[in-house]
Amino acid sequence: MSTGAAYCQLTHLLFRDAINLRKVRIFKFLASAWPVLVERLTKGKFQDNFEFLQWFFKFFNANYVDDGEEYDALAARGGEPLPAGAKGPAPTRVPPARTSTNTTLRASANTTQRPAAPPQAKKTSPAPPLSNRSSVPDSSALKALEEENAKLIQQYEEMTTIAETVENERNFYFEKLRRIEDMCNACAEGESPDKDAILAILYETNAEGGEDGVAQAAINDDDETF
Repeated sequence: MSTGAAYCQLTHLLFRDAINLRKVRIFKFLASAWPVLVERLTKGKFQDNFEFLQWFFKFFNANYVDDGEEYDALAARGGEPLPAGAKGPAPTRVPPARTSTNTTLRASANTTQRPAAPPQAKKTSPAPPLSNRSSVPDSSALKALEEENAKLIQQYEEMTTIAETVENERNFYFEKLRRIEDMCNACAEGESPDKDAILAILYETNAEGGEDGVAQAAINDDDETF
């Protein structure tokens, strides 16, 4: 990564017109796209390159858009191979400490011959492209909304049925009163309306065989009802 060729390739993937990959030979060409601390990165030091890699990783995920076309990296470079990375600095050997015994001297020499292992970079999982990211609704929340919607629909249907029933009953009893009023208005002055006819109207029902028998029995057996 210290040569900058890989960064140039990824930059070309994001912005096709920003860099001509056929002219890429050194890291300094990447600076034509944006400011880069070339001198520090080309030295191949781990910390400098690791920090720049972390920044570029976030920058790439923020700008990458999957257009569905396969990107041919080799063709974009005109068939040119990526340059080899610069070798890191050789580990320095610490001279063994002088002791009064040969055993301690040999043990110290064997220990210092092993170069110190470079620090390992923390593994970071790559983030998916922005185009593939989508907010998936929680299934439990969606199920709760569906149940609430079903309850509201049921309540609406029940209230509609009750309203229709009340309206029908109102019309039914209003019609009874209207008929009795017409009967009273039809009587001549000084005459009384027919009691049995009024009782028959009052005890009428819409149900077949419902209260008709009870009404007729009340008319015949109890003349003091009215």
